[in-house]
Amino acid sequence: MKNPFQQEDNSFKLVAGLALGAIFAGAITYLYIKRKADIDDAAAELKEHAQDYLKDKEKHIKKIKTDVNDLAGIIHKD
Repeated sequence: MKNPFQQEDNSFKLVAGLALGAIFAGAITYLYIKRKADIDDAAAELKEHAQDYLKDKEKHIKKIKTDVNDLAGIIHKD
């Protein structure tokens, strides 16, 4: 007759589970770091060219410098 109080040795299942969990945790960490590096590289490239459109506009925009006395003549150009 089998002893109902005798426990099975499940240490190999515990070790295998811990090893598998460590492998998955390492893989997730690796993928996270790799993806974060890709995102940081893309963000740096976008920051580098973020204000290029302003440089193009500066070439075309000329400020009109007038005095307050000249405003009446500008408004009433007939």
